[in-house]
Amino acid sequence: MNNIKTKIRILSVFMVALLGVNNNLALADTESHECLIEPMVVAQVGSQTQGVVDELLVDRGETVKKGQAIARLKSTVEQANLQQAQTRATMKSEINARHADLKLATQTLNRMKSLHAKNLAPAQHKDEAEAQLRVATAALTQAQENYELLQLDLTRAVNLLDQRTIVSPIDGVVVELQTFPGEFIYENPVMTIAQLHPLRVEVFLPGRLFNQYVKGDKAKVQAELDDGQLTAVVDVVDPLLDTSSGTYGVRLLLPNSDRTITSGQKCQLEFSSTVASAEQ
Repeated sequence: MNNIKTKIRILSVFMVALLGVNNNLALADTESHECLIEPMVVAQVGSQTQGVVDELLVDRGETVKKGQAIARLKSTVEQANLQQAQTRATMKSEINARHADLKLATQTLNRMKSLHAKNLAPAQHKDEAEAQLRVATAALTQAQENYELLQLDLTRAVNLLDQRTIVSPIDGVVVELQTFPGEFIYENPVMTIAQLHPLRVEVFLPGRLFNQYVKGDKAKVQAELDDGQLTAVVDVVDPLLDTSSGTYGVRLLLPNSDRTITSGQKCQLEFSSTVASAEQ
């Protein structure tokens, strides 16, 4: 009888403990966490080469596309070099002359071979004609190689001129101009561009929730300044805990194609309880 009572007490304690664990998990699923909504990328755009800014093609607040020209450096020298390279790259007079020399040398050799076969020309003349053919062949090869080098010079001139045009590395919005026409740039940025679609939602979770969420999980986001509840999707989960704070970071993506969500504001984030239950 005593054994039965003892087993009942143990079972009761186990059930209470189990209910406590379930309650804690439920709280973990529904508790709110402070977060921050930030641009996906903030790029300080510079130049591949140094020079003086000739013109800015966009202004602060304008939307730009990846690859769009946003500024140009003065390029008078580069444009002149390109014109020269284009002219030289179309010149084939040397190749044509070497083709003519080769044709003449071939005819001369054939004639000397015919005369030599009939004992009308000494062997020395035939040898000289063969040597002239080899020289003419080498000259044609050299002319063709020089022509190829001119094509490479043209490509280089085009690339050097292209470097004088600064393009946007991302789709985004110009948030700051840091140089203006007439200023010399070397390592300093020209302007800052922010990618606002999608936005990043950064949150730090307590260590007790480690490994509870994975990429693709969804969370509800309540922005500090914007009305309405938003839905973000987990993109990155830190694989390690921060030893000093006992937390780990999670990055979520928040769609913002219409750019109605204000970037840089604080928010509150709550993971879906259904998602958390599925992970358990």
